[in-house]
Amino acid sequence: MKKIAIFLSVIFISISLYLFIQKEDYYIPKPKAKIEIDLLSSDQNSFSDDMVLFKHSKPSSVIVNKDTYKIDYLTFDATINFNIKNFKDLNTEIYNFENSIVVHEKQGAFINANIIKDTSENVYGVLCYLEGDNIATSSQFFVTDSTNYFMSGGLTFSSSITPEIKIQNEIMKQEVFNFINSFKWTAVSE
Repeated sequence: MKKIAIFLSVIFISISLYLFIQKEDYYIPKPKAKIEIDLLSSDQNSFSDDMVLFKHSKPSSVIVNKDTYKIDYLTFDATINFNIKNFKDLNTEIYNFENSIVVHEKQGAFINANIIKDTSENVYGVLCYLEGDNIATSSQFFVTDSTNYFMSGGLTFSSSITPEIKIQNEIMKQEVFNFINSFKWTAVSE
């Protein structure tokens, strides 16, 4: 009887070990999920008031509050913000803009600056693309007519720019570029 009990316990333990010890199966890792991104429409709306004229993609909306403008892109949780003011000293305005860029550079952002010059429309300035980890602004710019008006702004996201929204960031950088290329002054210089 003792031999049968030992025999049954050995069989029970063997079966238990066989069932519960993990076997080396061939494992295929699942690929990372890809997100679906709604692209901006190639059709553009024009916006104009007594100061400026510019174009923006259709799924966005423009909000104006005095001299502050916002172009909201709800599908990307992004906004192009800018304000326009009469300036007294152009060098001071450019210095202030450069200081705002230096702040990002000190936080580890790499700056790629592009000169804006359209003499026929009297539009001059700089468009800076900022590259780096965990920054919320990927583009900053200023535009001036060099005599009366100074417009400065940037592209901001509602969260830090991480690898998950890299594609949206690239799309929005192109949108900022298109916005700057379509920008015109409608205000008459005094």
